[in-house]
Amino acid sequence: MDRWLVLCRPGFEGDTAAELIHLLGLAGGHGHARTRDGAGLLEVFPGDGDALAWLEADTLRDAVFPRQYCATGTLVEGLPTDDRLRPLLADWQQPVADALVETAEGGGHRELGKLVQRLQGPLKGVLQERGLWRPDDPFAPRLHVVLDSGSSAWVGVAPRRLSSPLPGGIPRLRRLGGAPSRSALKLDEALRYLVGENERYLQMRSGMTAADLGAAPGGWTWVLRQWGVGVFAVDNGALAPGLKVDPDVVHVRADAFTWEPPQALDWLVCDLVDKPARVVELMARWLRRGWAKRALFNLKLPMRRRWQAVQDAELRFFRTLGPEAERFRLRVRHLYHDREEVTAYAEPLA
Repeated sequence: MDRWLVLCRPGFEGDTAAELIHLLGLAGGHGHARTRDGAGLLEVFPGDGDALAWLEADTLRDAVFPRQYCATGTLVEGLPTDDRLRPLLADWQQPVADALVETAEGGGHRELGKLVQRLQGPLKGVLQERGLWRPDDPFAPRLHVVLDSGSSAWVGVAPRRLSSPLPGGIPRLRRLGGAPSRSALKLDEALRYLVGENERYLQMRSGMTAADLGAAPGGWTWVLRQWGVGVFAVDNGALAPGLKVDPDVVHVRADAFTWEPPQALDWLVCDLVDKPARVVELMARWLRRGWAKRALFNLKLPMRRRWQAVQDAELRFFRTLGPEAERFRLRVRHLYHDREEVTAYAEPLA
């Protein structure tokens, strides 16, 4: 296995490649990437050729742009359409605890969606038939079959703690009935995958308080209210009718960059349309002053050099925190419901 096969949002192939080569360098390695514009996939070749070893070393654990990745070899082409899986897995010998069929999102790959679903059950059957299905083995990895066309695919593997159990790394979240805007899905996904299921129940509960900067029309405020959190919704724009009559929503018509909370809050959330530098400085000032315990926010990215923009934002965030920088961890991800933006979560270390 001489490469990583990486899935990302279509159009972000170059940014993803730049980030992964950077992470390889930080880990003491080197490599190069091969991309297809708009395909939503790329191949990254670690310099020493042992792609799985680099994954197992957690080289990509905190990566921003990848949705899914595995260690693999060359694309297998010419698969018979009446039985793709057996020829594809003919030389596969490693037991696995999980297995996915998936494909990229762009470059014509979406047409393969029905085939992906059709092959998922048979994939498990072929592995069982060959004695390679070990769901109870805590050390067994996850197998990835990634379709490139109806007759070509990669077969790869990744440690289960690192790759996503979701095909393509894409969460299938239900539309939130009653939410005043699509942005509610962004916060819902961020709470699931940045804060985490268990931590979310500990850190977001009834009786807590939050500020939502740039709240209108109230998608993020609405999500916070589903968790019982009281919200200062800061925006000169109007809120959705249901939020206007909510006694636990205080609509503050003010500038999000200058407003100061009347008390220390549990949460700060922010979906402002502004330069990343201004937003991260605002978030860091709130945390430095103790106005909020943690912050979850979006950063709108430029059309070019988006990976560089993320790096610059992270550096500016910690520089603005100053002596408080050691108290916080910052996680940044390009989530499925993000577009030309990333979502960041700043949490206290203790």
